[in-house]
Amino acid sequence: MKTVNGLFVISVILVPLLLISLNYSEIDDFYKYSVPLNNAKIIPNFLLKPNEFQDVQDEKDSTCYTTPSMNQYCYKKPTVHDKQDRDHLTSFITGNNGINGELHFDRVGLEGGIFTIKNMKLIDKNTALFTFADKDYRIGNENKTIYEITEDFEFNTIIEKYDSFITHCGNFDGTGATIVQYLGTTTIDGVDYFLTWHTVIEPEDRFECKYPQIIQHSLNHNFREL
Repeated sequence: MKTVNGLFVISVILVPLLLISLNYSEIDDFYKYSVPLNNAKIIPNFLLKPNEFQDVQDEKDSTCYTTPSMNQYCYKKPTVHDKQDRDHLTSFITGNNGINGELHFDRVGLEGGIFTIKNMKLIDKNTALFTFADKDYRIGNENKTIYEITEDFEFNTIIEKYDSFITHCGNFDGTGATIVQYLGTTTIDGVDYFLTWHTVIEPEDRFECKYPQIIQHSLNHNFREL
């Protein structure tokens, strides 16, 4: 009987402590990641030109689509700079909401992706398995490091068409980051490509630029501006 009473007392003490610990972690993450993301602003990746969206929309071979947030985007057919390399193409994308960015076409079936995206594996036309990893990501030159990811991480997650997420911060103080949106796949001249494009996000409050947490938390965030 004494043993039972002892276990009961221990459980009464430990369970609340465990709950407090779990709640603290959730609250801490909320202020580190959710609050800055909720207050962040997505801005153009390039300087906006007059009538930019309309000009791209009127382009002969342009492609346009509407996101679940009812924003419309258009992009030009990618230009092949190297006829020997048709695995990775680029184009320019712009929205009727004043947001623009660089669009990447990465051949389906080849390992690779932009920034911290290590690999993309096609599941169906709207879904892919993404692998995120550090990949020794660094911005700078031989004399100066502007930004560098030092954490060692790798994880897989299912990404749906129009999902948006942060791939990396742009500096050490957490005042900016790069956001990527997945657009599924497309076929150009008989070749299937993954489509991803990126632009810039700036928070009112600083991000906690810790990896892989910043990526994982952004995956659960609804970026309504896109």
